[in-house]
Amino acid sequence: MLQSLFRRAEATVDNAIAVTLARALVAIPFLVAAGFATAGLATYLYREFGNGTGNLVMAGMFLVVGVITAGVVAARANAPTASSQSTPPEAGEREAGAENESAPLLDPMDREVMAAALAAVGPMAIPFVLRALTRNLPLVAAIAAAGFVLSRQGGGEPESPMQAAE
Repeated sequence: MLQSLFRRAEATVDNAIAVTLARALVAIPFLVAAGFATAGLATYLYREFGNGTGNLVMAGMFLVVGVITAGVVAARANAPTASSQSTPPEAGEREAGAENESAPLLDPMDREVMAAALAAVGPMAIPFVLRALTRNLPLVAAIAAAGFVLSRQGGGEPESPMQAAE
């Protein structure tokens, strides 16, 4: 009984890893091409406008790309699905939808399987992960700082120094 569960969990993990690796393999040449295009554009802008203005133009272009990307991601997240556009949900469906929205992402069985898989693989992976982290420590620190800033929720108006002094 448990053997089939472990086989299913292993197949799920293998499938997820294969899909992730396939996506990464597709993305790598595009990232390299984007890096070379950025370097070429920066060189051209430095030659045409000088270092200071060239850097400002590059920063502005990345700002525009970031704003457009953020808009696309926000539009996708807020876009209604096709099933919600066709008919309005009835009262029972609304209650079920509200319950599903607060439901956890993983059911307890999947969480246990993932915990077992991580417990089995963790001790072997720790040296490799630590070695990769120490080699790329500035990048890891920048990603952690960006994640911290992006994950903060606005808690209302910040206190002004005048209010704190009173």
